Amino acid sequence: MTEELLKKYIHYFGDKPPFPPKHIMESLVRMKDDGTFDGKLKAVSTIRGELKDKIEEASGEKMSINHPFFKDKLD
Repeated sequence: MTEELLKKYIHYFGDKPPFPPKHIMESLVRMKDDGTFDGKLKAVSTIRGELKDKIEEASGEKMSINHPFFKDKLD
């Protein structure tokens, strides 16, 4: 993770852990930088419960910050 990415993430979201995986952090910072974060958050919030249920059903695991769905496969 680059120092610049971490600085921007902390600027937008604070310095309280937990921090998401790098690829998610990059996406969140990019959306904040380009001004699309709030609109996308609103759009996703309408299906959040349904999406959570589908992920839990498919994986057989309760959703958590450490859920394998969020594992960064690129690092």
